Order: sequence, then C-alpha cells, then structure tokens
Amino acid sequence: MKELNKNTENIREMFDSIAHKYDFLNHFCSVGIDRSWRKKVVRELRKSEAETLLDVATGTADLAIAAARGCPWLQITGIDLSEGMLEIGRKKVAAAGLGNRIGLLQGDALHIDAETDRFDATTVAFGVRNFEDLYGGLCEMRRVLRPGGRLYVLELSIPRQPLLAALYRFYFRRILPIIGKVTSRNAFAYSYLPESVLQFPSGEKFLRILETAGYRHPEEKPLTFGIATLYKAVK
Repeated sequence: MKELNKNTENIREMFDSIAHKYDFLNHFCSVGIDRSWRKKVVRELRKSEAETLLDVATGTADLAIAAARGCPWLQITGIDLSEGMLEIGRKKVAAAGLGNRIGLLQGDALHIDAETDRFDATTVAFGVRNFEDLYGGLCEMRRVLRPGGRLYVLELSIPRQPLLAALYRFYFRRILPIIGKVTSRNAFAYSYLPESVLQFPSGEKFLRILETAGYRHPEEKPLTFGIATLYKAVK
C-alpha cells in the first residue's frame, strides 16, 4: 500500500480545488447519513455542557453550524487549512444567521493560534486522518483544551464485518474515485480521500494514540455498521 503524501500544503491545495463540490459529494456519497453522525456529536456536546468549542478541520462548517443550532449557548471557533472551504463555510454561517456565534479562521491543527486551556471542547469531523502529523495534532488540540475538557473525533472507518468491509473497500477504491472525478474534476482528490480512510489507524489503534497523546478515558462508538466511528476522550 503506497504511503499517502499528507504534506500540509498539498492537503490545502487539494481541498481548495474541490471546495465547490465538497458538500454535495459528502452528502451524496454517504447517502445523507453524515448528517445523522454529526447530530450524535452535537448530542455529546449538549451533555458536556461546554460553552466554548474549537472545531478543527471545520471545512465548510457543517459540524460548527449543527453544534450552534443544537447548543444555543455555545461559542464556536472553526479552523481549517483551506481558505476555499472556509469561504463557503462563511456564506453558510451568514445564511444561518450564526455569524455572532461562529468564527471561521484559516489555521493548522499542528499550530493552533489559541492560548493553552482555552476551550471547553474540541471537535474534528472527517479531518483527523488528513493531519500531516496525527500525534502532533492531537497533542495540540489537547493543549488548547481546559483541564477536564472533552475531545470528540468523528471519522470514517472500515466495517468489521468481513463481507461489508469487502464491499466498502470496493466502493471506496473503484466507485468513489469515478464519482469524484466526474463531479469535481479532480481525480487525485477522490483517490486520496478513500485511501486515507483505509490507511487510518482506527479502533483500538486510535484509542492507544489518544492515550499516548495524554488523553484520559478514550472510548469509541461505531456508527452505521462501523462505516464511521465517534471517538471521545478527556483532557
């Protein structure tokens, strides 16, 4: 299996190039189930009673907007490498009337422009697998969390049932790149994105990385037959 090039500048350019079709392809390729996955994150945020949230790799702000709607007291900062994605996100935030509660800034998970212990919670949805340095990004997110603050990571994963896993790999490697190429005109992006899921250290491996990065009580919750996983941990 060829190692993916996750150089920060390459990732930025890739997402800039597909920003105009990213939302459509996200919802289309997941048959809209990604919305229900985000709602599960929002339910966790409600239980945590967090007042300040950092949404890392916020993209076009889908999770930030869902969190603001589901937790009306929450103040949210979203950061992302891609200015193209953020531009779309800002328009969506403005259209939702949430500009006073969501701020979107260009930023890198490896170098977060925020003081230590700043946020009550941090989230990252479908972005952690793109970090150039996974361990470094998790440590940086932990730095900006207050003591007792909570991390929520929503990420695609490989189903554990063998037949479903085989179908999933076939779809990701054979079908999704074709859909992405036709729709976004970027063949590389929709070959990279499936491969990044297949190579991500999911499940117990990721829980161990969270522990190594200093998080307490890491746990996982498979969603929709394991197509996605919600990871939770505490600083």
